[in-house]
Amino acid sequence: MKSFAMMLCLMALPLAAADVTGDWKVEGEIAGNPVTPTCTLKQEGAKLSGACKSELGESALKGEVDGEKVKFEYEIDYNGTKYLLTYSATLDSANSMKGTVDAGVASGAFTAKKEK
Repeated sequence: MKSFAMMLCLMALPLAAADVTGDWKVEGEIAGNPVTPTCTLKQEGAKLSGACKSELGESALKGEVDGEKVKFEYEIDYNGTKYLLTYSATLDSANSMKGTVDAGVASGAFTAKKEK
């Protein structure tokens, strides 16, 4: 009976949010155009900060983590036009996520792997 009571107590505890702090290599596409930044994520509680760097330059990011859901965004300049890239993902593991990336005028899919 004690085991059953302990199991019920453990089930009532909230799941801890994953810690996504680190460097992530992103591979994806938006409307056939490759998206391949390396993003440095810094997590404090549920909030994300950091930066993403690609051939288009480096941009500060902001975002949040909610359980296994990760969302972050940053602005880029592409051929003289500014776009806000918004990444929405689900963690597959502590070192892998996949989801969608939205640039406002088009969207696509991406995967990301945490670099060691």
